[in-house]
Amino acid sequence: MQDDDLAGLRARLDAHHNWPSEYMFKFIAPNLPEKVDAILGMFPGEVRVERKTSGGGKYISLTIHEVVSNADAVFHRYQTVQALGGIFAL
Repeated sequence: MQDDDLAGLRARLDAHHNWPSEYMFKFIAPNLPEKVDAILGMFPGEVRVERKTSGGGKYISLTIHEVVSNADAVFHRYQTVQALGGIFAL
C-alpha cells in the first residue's frame, strides 16, 4: 500500500476510533486447523473470535475483536497475518 493510501486510511481510522479501542479484524482462510491456529497465534489469548465455515466447508471466516492502541497497531496486525500467505483480509 502506498504511503498516501496509508495516511488516508490512518486518518479515517483515527476519525472513527478513540484509541485505545476495540477493532474488528476479518479474515477468510482455508479451513485447515494449522492455518486457523497460525492466524489465532498472532493475537493475544484474550481476544473474542467468531468463526463461520463456508457452505462447502473449504474456507473459514474469522472475525477477531481486539483492543488496539492506535491505527499503526491495526496495520501491523494485518501485515503480520498477511505474511502467512493464502489469507484474505477484509
